[in-house]
Amino acid sequence: MNDIEMLNCILQNAEMGCQGITNIRRMEHSMAVDRVLCDQLARYGRFYGAAHKMLTSRGEKAKHISPVVKTMTRIAAGRDLQRDASASHIAEMMIKGSTMGVNKLVRRLRDYNRQNPGVTLLAKKMLDAEEEHIREMRAFI
Repeated sequence: MNDIEMLNCILQNAEMGCQGITNIRRMEHSMAVDRVLCDQLARYGRFYGAAHKMLTSRGEKAKHISPVVKTMTRIAAGRDLQRDASASHIAEMMIKGSTMGVNKLVRRLRDYNRQNPGVTLLAKKMLDAEEEHIREMRAFI
């Protein structure tokens, strides 16, 4: 895996985090959870921006998540929240999403050639942020 592929992985991970949080915030009403989700959304936005900037500085276009995946995520979140919109359930949903992000990043980092220390650092920071998101959500279970 090269720099471009790793940056697209980071960008898509951040994009998926933003998408998931936005979907939940549209339906969720717990102020305590919402504050944490807002902070996490801001973090994802910074990772998205950093990866996007690094891609464009290399003359590359970002490979975004497909509209089908975004729609499926929105529908699944809506269905899940109709069944249970408690803070505990929202935390579980977010932990599952962040865990998928951690797993994907760990696999991709293992395959990454690590030629660019800036890309490696961004990926590791994203991994740390995902793990922090999981810790933050555990407080609501």
